[in-house]
Amino acid sequence: MAASAQLSRPLEPSASPGEEVRAPFGALERPSSDPDRMSPRELRRLPGIGPTRALAIARARWELGLSGGPESWVRLHGIGPETVAAIQRHLDRAGVGR
Repeated sequence: MAASAQLSRPLEPSASPGEEVRAPFGALERPSSDPDRMSPRELRRLPGIGPTRALAIARARWELGLSGGPESWVRLHGIGPETVAAIQRHLDRAGVGR
């Protein structure tokens, strides 16, 4: 329980001015709103995308040059038109522009 309480608190820099803040890589960056630039961790927040699919999307972007957002993900195994539609609705509600 103590660990979950610590994780729910926002990260507060404890460094003095001019001193570097130490945090895990990417922890201080804002999440990407562009589906083509989302990390696997960010992709997992999308409906119908779990750890395996998130890694498959990231791998396809790297190895195949897959781009074009959720519409292009239909080419991947396990992602169909219904999943793409759910993701697009989620992104539209979140106010993510294309």
